[in-house]
Amino acid sequence: MPNFFSAFTNDVFRPLATLLIPGAIGISTWFIALIWHFPKLGDLIARNHTESGFVIFLVMVFTGMVFEDIGARWEVLLDHWADERTSDEHSRNWVAYLQTAFKSDPVGRRYARTLVLRLKFELGTAFAMLSGALGLIWLAVLGLGYRTTILLEVLCLVFTGWLLAEAKDTHKVLSKTRAILLGDITVVE
Repeated sequence: MPNFFSAFTNDVFRPLATLLIPGAIGISTWFIALIWHFPKLGDLIARNHTESGFVIFLVMVFTGMVFEDIGARWEVLLDHWADERTSDEHSRNWVAYLQTAFKSDPVGRRYARTLVLRLKFELGTAFAMLSGALGLIWLAVLGLGYRTTILLEVLCLVFTGWLLAEAKDTHKVLSKTRAILLGDITVVE
């Protein structure tokens, strides 16, 4: 029996987690508002499923890349704050890590890659939630109930705050992991 989860290798999972999911979250409310505001657009989409799906996919990827870029800029701020906390040790370790070639692949490197993926997901999704919250304002203007709008706005803002806090913690763990990887590594045969 084929393993369904074998399809989710890093080559597939990384863009899904860092581009497509944040992109879909970021455009979802705007897409609904567009269809609600322009009924003819909804009819056009209904008549052209394949073409519409392709265009929506491209928009998701594009917005996901924008959110990833904004997240990378936020990560630079996290780096700056880490340098202030550690008297620039964070950046020195980061540069030393980038200049290190490992003969074997220590478990810690796989862990660091997982943390990088998590950090990119947290930052991209946080900013996608803000985009979704802005789209909710347009939906409120178009007639979405105010109670529903307020509830969804609060959810978006809570998730944004939570994801940014998690990103800060993930960044700290990633920094410590890189510092550890610069030390002696034990190779067991």
